[in-house]
Amino acid sequence: MIQSNINITTSSLSSFRSVVLLVLLPNIFIHLLSFGIYLHPLTSAPTPSLPRTAISRGNGNDGGSGSGGGIGQLRQEWPLIYMPQPQLDELHIMSLDNHDISPPQSSSSWTNAWNNDYWGRPLSSPSSHKSWRPITVWSFRFLKGGTIGQRVLATIGKLFGRIMNPIFGFDDGVRNSNERTSKVEVDGEEGIQQPHNQPQYASELFVHRFINVMIHAAIVQLVGTVALLLFHGGGGGDDYEEQTCCCTKYISTLLFVLHPTHVEAVVNAANRPHILALLFNATIVDPTSVPIMAMAILAICGLLASETGIFHYPAIVFTMTAIRYRELHNNYMTMKKEVGKENRTSTPMPNQQSTSSSSTRSILTETITSLLPRYILLILISSTYLIYRYCNNTLSIPDGLIRPAENPFYDKAYNNLHPHSWTWAWRLINYSYIVSLHIMKSFGVEIVGSSHEYGYDCIHEMESLRDGRLVLPMILSLLLGGFVVWSWHGGLWSEATTSSGDDGREEYKKKTKKMHDEERIKRVLYCLVFLSWMAILFPISGILKVGTFVADRIVVASTFGTCIFVGRIFALGIVGGGCRIGKEGSKRMRKTAIAYVILLCLGMCHLARRTHHRASEWMDSVPLLESSLKACPRSIKSNLEMSKLYSGLVQHMLDLERTLSLIRTAQSIDPTYCDVHQQYAHVYFQQGKFINFEEETVNALLCKFTMGQAMNNWNRYWEVVLRQGDIRAKERYDRYMKRIKEEVARAEKDNVEESGRNNRKKKDRIRGSASSTKSQRTLNEF
Repeated sequence: MIQSNINITTSSLSSFRSVVLLVLLPNIFIHLLSFGIYLHPLTSAPTPSLPRTAISRGNGNDGGSGSGGGIGQLRQEWPLIYMPQPQLDELHIMSLDNHDISPPQSSSSWTNAWNNDYWGRPLSSPSSHKSWRPITVWSFRFLKGGTIGQRVLATIGKLFGRIMNPIFGFDDGVRNSNERTSKVEVDGEEGIQQPHNQPQYASELFVHRFINVMIHAAIVQLVGTVALLLFHGGGGGDDYEEQTCCCTKYISTLLFVLHPTHVEAVVNAANRPHILALLFNATIVDPTSVPIMAMAILAICGLLASETGIFHYPAIVFTMTAIRYRELHNNYMTMKKEVGKENRTSTPMPNQQSTSSSSTRSILTETITSLLPRYILLILISSTYLIYRYCNNTLSIPDGLIRPAENPFYDKAYNNLHPHSWTWAWRLINYSYIVSLHIMKSFGVEIVGSSHEYGYDCIHEMESLRDGRLVLPMILSLLLGGFVVWSWHGGLWSEATTSSGDDGREEYKKKTKKMHDEERIKRVLYCLVFLSWMAILFPISGILKVGTFVADRIVVASTFGTCIFVGRIFALGIVGGGCRIGKEGSKRMRKTAIAYVILLCLGMCHLARRTHHRASEWMDSVPLLESSLKACPRSIKSNLEMSKLYSGLVQHMLDLERTLSLIRTAQSIDPTYCDVHQQYAHVYFQQGKFINFEEETVNALLCKFTMGQAMNNWNRYWEVVLRQGDIRAKERYDRYMKRIKEEVARAEKDNVEESGRNNRKKKDRIRGSASSTKSQRTLNEF
């Protein structure tokens, strides 16, 4: 008895160790990696826009007092934690003028975010982009860490930075983020000194970025869970199937952790809507563990986190269906095995074969019937959302806010008055390439290069069917077609019988047909699941009017599906997918598995390197814009933004000649891009060329995108100049004002004429519709 208890205890301990080794340790490693791959660049990335570290003339000691007469420096540690610089749209999120996120002392009601867009402008404003994301806005407003939270997150960030530096260490020649210095004097004598008041609390921007990393880590967990639910064979599965499913889970999560297109949405706080909506929507795909009321609440939160969340719904529906079908099928197979054991010695009932042959269809019917309330609920939620936005006129972005510099295909695709507007055929051809770029991004393959902006003139339009870029959408279409055909016809095997009698042949045919039907339904469901996750890219297909052209953040949701299915392919190659082979084939299978493992490891290392490097580029404007110009040297916005860095935005990079060169490049790409005049004026003022400054400021005033800032500079400049009483300056001022008034009057006249033309076209369409209705009524009466 004692010996048996000892054996039981030993077996339980061994099973516990196996659980720890196979379950806990891989999960812990994956989650540590999901934090470390982002927190290391978030805390320790190079920041060239800050002043370079000076070299001491003393004994080379970084610390201590400045004995030896060295050049004095004040060490500023961890600038990305305590004083990070907002990048791109983070400026709007961190702006004090955005009262929905940063309310003033007089307090601004949190409910205002319901009526404002993501950037704090009223949705009814003509300048609003109609991006209605109140849940995300509230997450920025209420999740700022507090005093304790900011201190804890700063400590965690520094800990990850120090631990991960030996693994992902930056080059010593450019690593200056944690050794940033500035010149000080102490008692009239220069020396190296540690700051007396080191900050202890992380900045709000770092907290927002840290929360993005946490959201991404939560989605990583969901990827593994959904992968297991989709492919798990149930309790009756053999060891091969269990190992394949476990391998699928871990590979899928690793692929999602290291996917390079996630960087833009994770490290840039302003892109939180895309991952937050995915978190809400991916949570509800499991119909068993999520109650229907919780599903409704999470689905609504997904829509209110980002308007793109509505395109997740087809993927939710098909994934939910595949999971429920798999669950019911596993239950049916388990029950069938139990019944088979009981009836092994008994005679089968007459209607047993007919019941068995129709089981596959009944399982599918039961699946759809059981999920029908959830289908209806999602349809009602999405319909209510669209109707509400339609009634408030917030479904579409105003035409004037979509610029060729951001979406170079917009005018030709949507503006019928454009002299070179596209037909539907050319729109399909050009946007097929854009969709193909996003599909390749979803699989981790970069065709054009990494850039935060793919505007004008980064990706040229296709003007001929001989354009070599058409090969990409053609290849993807063939692969997609082959995948669809495989999902319907694949998996057929021979119908050789194991019995020489006719009865045995007929029985085997029925059993084989039943297995074919079961496998076909599974394949079709998996195909629909994969295609529905790819369908999330629909907004950039050229059918809807959107401001986004090509962007990594649009791809993030689709990678949820691609990582799962790519992980499944690798798992089948490594484990064998449950195939039983003989001794001769086992060696071949082991070689194949080793090849898959080597390919997977190399791919993981490559993805980790790309993701970490890209995350570090997003931490500073200099490497971010340099990478953009490397991928898109003719990007008009990137050239102009880079010129701002050299024009004084970064003091130690001041180079006005380089600035003028970049501005001229931007102007040569698109002479109608009026934003360059404001930058010209800024440079000419620094060079003391005031006549050129005046002329360029007038041009900037006539540009609606720079009018506000130019007006401030204009008033301040002329207030000082006119006060001096210079007659020639007064003549120039009068001449400029006359020109401005004439241009404004001409613009107003053009607007009135264009409005009249649009009204006449609308009336003509109404008359045409009325006359056709009358003619149809006459014909009907006749």
